[in-house]
Amino acid sequence: MDDLSDYNVAGSLLGLGENILLEILCEMTTIQDARQFLVVCKKIYQLMEHPRYWKIIQLINQIKPKFIIRRESQGKQQGMKFIHSDENNYCTIAIDPAIKDGIVRFEVIFENSEGCERMLGIADASCFFVASFGPSDYGNDRKTVRYYYSGDLRHITIGTKGNESYKDGQRISAIVDMTSNPRKVVFYVDDIEQPNFVIGIPSEIRF
Repeated sequence: MDDLSDYNVAGSLLGLGENILLEILCEMTTIQDARQFLVVCKKIYQLMEHPRYWKIIQLINQIKPKFIIRRESQGKQQGMKFIHSDENNYCTIAIDPAIKDGIVRFEVIFENSEGCERMLGIADASCFFVASFGPSDYGNDRKTVRYYYSGDLRHITIGTKGNESYKDGQRISAIVDMTSNPRKVVFYVDDIEQPNFVIGIPSEIRF
């Protein structure tokens, strides 16, 4: 026991410590239930600042991604992996399902991509990505948020600096919060939050 205030003692959140309240949150099976629990009062709402909060939300809101592959020549899905073909072409892959509510985290690990341009981002759910073209082509530049391996963040502006660069083997993730006002997306490298993020994202997006 680290601190009595973390448990069932006076002076903690509603008389119950943070750890007990987080265990209650773990038992919930839907984001809607978790959201209602958090807004019971301001003290419970403070759980959002706890380091365990995002991990719990991720488990509650776990989804099975499906890669949208336009042509076989782009590559193939193998379990939770996308394997790029040997062709030296752009390959933009969106993920189903589209996200329109809750707080969702998506993580990728690039392998054998050194020397290639690579990025992680989100797109308006209406975007259609043509095989062998980049995510900003065909008018999608303002409908996508792209976090490049160099650290650049591109959306309406090009080349916003400040986020960390990344390489093969690192865990790159994006968390979209569709419950906040305005809605936002935040990026992470090996669980370290990056300073540049985007607010006002569309009401329905895909990674």
